[in-house]
Amino acid sequence: MFKKLRRYITIFRVFFKYDLFTIIYSEVNDYYVSNRRNLCVVDIRVRKNAENLRMALEELGPTFVKLGQMLSKRPDIVPAVYVEELSHLQDNVRSVDFGLMKAAFDGLSCSPSNVADSGGNDFDILAIFDEFNTIPIACASIAQVYEAVYDGKRVAVKITKPNLINTINQDLAILDDLKPFIVRALGLGSNFDMAAFLFEFKDVLNRELDLRNEARNLKRFRDNFEGVEGIHVPRVYDDFSNENILIMDYMEGIPIRKLSQIPAEKRKWYAKLISTSYLKQVYIDGFYHADPHSSNILIQKDGIAYIDFGAVGAIDDELRRNMLNLFYGIYKKKVDIVFEAFLKISGINKEDIDVRRFKIDLDDIISKQNYSVGERQSDNYATLGLKYNLSLPSEFSTLERALILIEANCLELDPKFNLLEDAKPVIMQVFVKRYSPFEAAEYLQLEGDRYLDIIKNLPQGVNDVIETIRGYRIEKLEKKSSEIKRYRTIDTIFKYVFLLGILMSSAYLAVRGTGYLPVLGTIGFTTAIILFGIMFFKRP
Repeated sequence: MFKKLRRYITIFRVFFKYDLFTIIYSEVNDYYVSNRRNLCVVDIRVRKNAENLRMALEELGPTFVKLGQMLSKRPDIVPAVYVEELSHLQDNVRSVDFGLMKAAFDGLSCSPSNVADSGGNDFDILAIFDEFNTIPIACASIAQVYEAVYDGKRVAVKITKPNLINTINQDLAILDDLKPFIVRALGLGSNFDMAAFLFEFKDVLNRELDLRNEARNLKRFRDNFEGVEGIHVPRVYDDFSNENILIMDYMEGIPIRKLSQIPAEKRKWYAKLISTSYLKQVYIDGFYHADPHSSNILIQKDGIAYIDFGAVGAIDDELRRNMLNLFYGIYKKKVDIVFEAFLKISGINKEDIDVRRFKIDLDDIISKQNYSVGERQSDNYATLGLKYNLSLPSEFSTLERALILIEANCLELDPKFNLLEDAKPVIMQVFVKRYSPFEAAEYLQLEGDRYLDIIKNLPQGVNDVIETIRGYRIEKLEKKSSEIKRYRTIDTIFKYVFLLGILMSSAYLAVRGTGYLPVLGTIGFTTAIILFGIMFFKRP
């Protein structure tokens, strides 16, 4: 209780120091004219508030730094100025002395057969390395990374910071108390579910505190890019990696932002390699690097290397299909296709928005993405969500934030870069794969038995329904013989309506369905026609 009270005092002191309480009582004004290169008075004031918020979060420690980083990935709910400022939280994290970091190795006394076990608490983790530099090469809010040599190979050793869990749990409880303040301070819309966001935030912290999750991510990425030329992912050394320690290949390279003079054609090649590899992650693999800022993509002589896989994203088939339809609509310049895809992604109803104005804004986005050169376009949907007070799915927002970072990296390499140009081949590749005979065969192999049982049991099911109706009719006829003709008519109508329903729905699936629904529709249509014929020729 007293620890929580002391933490409250620290938080309020920092809030006063950076004048954050005044943000609560100042309305977020969206109705003003602005220009990125010619800032107005309102821009300057908002940017100052965003800068103060960033510095306050940095001073409050790991939990608040991670909160700011997570908010920076939600451009659909956080104003663009805050997103830009909070993204700087990736840097400027103070390092912890290695003497304290060694606590992560406590209890690690097991070793491979080629390393002598010193036994018990006398085990020295540094003894397993040929060399180990105790000065970190990278510092983050959760962990620090060191350079070492293991078994003759240059490696990077990632170690979680000590005594984090208790502080994080205490901060999470306080954040739950401060939900109204956070919503007000960031100008979040009324549709934003802060409780759900904090629950997701807790889940993210749980995953990042356990480095075994990152190890699995690395292995999965290496599998996805196996044999892909020019893309490199670190290999994990499992011998001494655990929840607090991750040993992986040290990746040589230069961060994008630190590139020296490189020929323009080579820069364009790097930009294309980055964009196509990322589009593969999203639309083909459905598993992508969620934090691809410039320091996490290294430029190498023969390609690029992705590092730091603590934050990843996964999208299910439905969202991936809707996003693909969205890109396809933009590619074909079809507003209605984009509109329907966006409605499915956001989960909103047409009645909840001004459809005419919304389509005008979508048409403007389509025009920008097809004809603009050297401009960032990936945040257009976040801006649209803010304008119409829409809370987009967190998976979509996280991905959009990642695409913004990818686009920024590519624009730095190639000022004329346009993401849509690189997306077109990937879109067509996915469409071809979606409707290929091999995919259909694989789907039928997995689902065929289930649908075969349905088709085999369909006549019996129809017969059972008919028998039920017939039994009901006979029972009533015994009581009221004058109604025989009426019940017979109802029986016949029901059978024909039932089969007509199957016929119409199957025809619709065969003509308008996507994926494997046309195959199922064709089978259902054929079965319904056969049953119609049987009923016709058996008619008394």
